[in-house]
Amino acid sequence: MLGQGSAAYQVSTPRPGWAEIDPEHWWQAACLAVRAAVGPAQAQVAGLAVTGQMHGVVLCTERAVVLRPAITWLDRRAETEAADYQRLPQSMLARLGNAPSPGMAGPILAWLARHEPDVYRRARWMLPPKDWLRFRLTGSGVQAATDPTDASGTLLFDLARGEWAMDVVRALGLRPDILPAIRPSAEIAGPLLPSAAEQLGLPPGLPVATGAADTAASLLAAHLPPHWGLLILGTGGQLIVPRPDPGGGGVDPRLNLFRSVDGGSYWLAGAQNVGVTLDWVRRTLGASWDELYRTAERPWQADTPVFLPYLAGERWDHRDSGGAWTGLTLAHQRDDLLRAALEGIAFLLRGKLDDLRARCAPDPVAMQLAGGGSALPAWRQLLADALAVPLYPVGAGWLTARGAAQIAGTATGLVPDAKATVRSGQNDEAIVAASQLAEHSYHRFASAASLPNH
Repeated sequence: MLGQGSAAYQVSTPRPGWAEIDPEHWWQAACLAVRAAVGPAQAQVAGLAVTGQMHGVVLCTERAVVLRPAITWLDRRAETEAADYQRLPQSMLARLGNAPSPGMAGPILAWLARHEPDVYRRARWMLPPKDWLRFRLTGSGVQAATDPTDASGTLLFDLARGEWAMDVVRALGLRPDILPAIRPSAEIAGPLLPSAAEQLGLPPGLPVATGAADTAASLLAAHLPPHWGLLILGTGGQLIVPRPDPGGGGVDPRLNLFRSVDGGSYWLAGAQNVGVTLDWVRRTLGASWDELYRTAERPWQADTPVFLPYLAGERWDHRDSGGAWTGLTLAHQRDDLLRAALEGIAFLLRGKLDDLRARCAPDPVAMQLAGGGSALPAWRQLLADALAVPLYPVGAGWLTARGAAQIAGTATGLVPDAKATVRSGQNDEAIVAASQLAEHSYHRFASAASLPNH
């Protein structure tokens, strides 16, 4: 790795349950991050690929002009439209590979058609976030496109055939012409525009690959051994188990099934309340990230309060109770609440891992760990205790960006095949469960959260 850069942006919540962002903020952050990465590297840039969050919807013109703020994966406004999917024949639903969820593009697009018809009619394209960003890089002279990994998360995609499910689109009353073309992740989408290159600090004309969804890019970079899984921690959390075939033929109501860059697919158990909830906890309690994670260093205690982390709701979880700390006494202090928050997030992920174990055979024998906070030994140990599976921290980190770089390398001919890549530098030393109290604490959590007894 020769250089890296990052920049932050904020998601807005104009109404309860809504989650939006002006895509221009993505562009500004991308410019800052790319300049930071390239500045000290003094290396020749050969090409680019874009990766980004799944399940967002950007409505734009043929010149990539945004018509309204993007609606992101945390948004819950399309509950009714997600329920409308249940009126479709089961044979149609089975080909989508995923149970309907309001944070996915299909329900969001149906909500926009119903509640904002003028904007919907004016839109030329519906684009996932990374595809709008790439469209901004390459310009309107290049046809808008997405790739199978992002398309498979829209609830408008035939997973086995690898194409838009036009019968589903028409059955929902949506416009087929608003959907972009589907191109391979490592296909060159077009050259970098001079105006975009100037803002990024790069030479114009560089080839820009189609790119991939964030979890698919991470899975590519992880290069997992057989029967391993991948845990990614970020705003949300994703537990991933790959499979060699493209999927299709059924839906698991607890899991997602998405296309991978190599033409296969992967099971994903997604937790929405991870980084976004920990950030709320630390801000609400006036704690820094260091203070929050420092509580992971203390031993497990049987009387730690139970934290239910359901502040943003969970996919396919219709509980109305929201989040809470339970089991509080006058003896508990702020650090107890912070520690409980970490345990609650870890146990939320444990429940998702149990969902994967119920579907995948054999169970994952180990998992790579990547993402925010994964560099902290005490937090890694707490996670291993809660999940009861060996964790191998990814040594190089930044899996998603590494996956995008590998896709760019394939597109430009520097890497012969996106699958023919070396592993991302995992730590050889596993972190294994080391506390019997963790299992006791998980049962307290499962009881308070009304989780099934796995």
